[in-house]
Amino acid sequence: MIMASIKDALNFKGKTAVITGGNKGLGVTIARRFAEAGANVVITYFSEEMKEDAECFAGTLENGENKALALKLDVRSREEIKAMVKAVEERLGTIDYLINNAGIYPHKEFFEVDEAFWDAMMDANLKGAFFCTQEAARLMKKHQNGGAVVNIVSINAYRHLPDATVYCISKAGTDMMTKCLAVELAPYNIRVNGVAPGLLDDPNLDKNAPGWREAYERRAPLGRLVQPQDIADVCLFYCSELSSFVTGEVTAVDGGVLQAKAY
Repeated sequence: MIMASIKDALNFKGKTAVITGGNKGLGVTIARRFAEAGANVVITYFSEEMKEDAECFAGTLENGENKALALKLDVRSREEIKAMVKAVEERLGTIDYLINNAGIYPHKEFFEVDEAFWDAMMDANLKGAFFCTQEAARLMKKHQNGGAVVNIVSINAYRHLPDATVYCISKAGTDMMTKCLAVELAPYNIRVNGVAPGLLDDPNLDKNAPGWREAYERRAPLGRLVQPQDIADVCLFYCSELSSFVTGEVTAVDGGVLQAKAY
């Protein structure tokens, strides 16, 4: 086996990365990092109201050597997933990397959870990632080029969060899905791994969740919140030749919080 140089291992020129929910939040940073590595980048956005801003952002990802697309996708819809993958094949040839980033994060007290809330969470966070992977893997298998899938999990797959029980369950499912699909897709040289973020730094965090920043920083052995680039860089690693013999793994990127005392 010929080992790639570090420079070549992180050169994604000619490869195509799809980042679901790549038009906002964490997805923006992931998309930028893949573009910086030379990849063609496809970002998906949820609704028509987001189209103009998403297309504008996609334009900023092109650097003269790569291409970028913005495509509408509701991950809860198998038909939209199929249409998205077909559009990528028609315009870019195939998919090399899929980052299942799209999802929702509503809170609701346990006794207030109803069937509609449960279904919405599972459809967006678990079903969507499963069927996006299925369709992307069909394309990878068709072109016989292998590939890599990275699922955005959460440390709350392993630790309860008050008023977020359904979210925690959906992410625990995503963790197990990562392990199962790694085995299912290994014969096609498609690797499946995951990243489990801790509390992400966000401009609205202090307004939406007062006190969370300080509490997390006290608990984290490394003493700070997770930055979006921390997650994006692990996604790059899992898609690169540096992790060519790694599959079925989920890496917690949390500054050590899972290893610290709960309270």
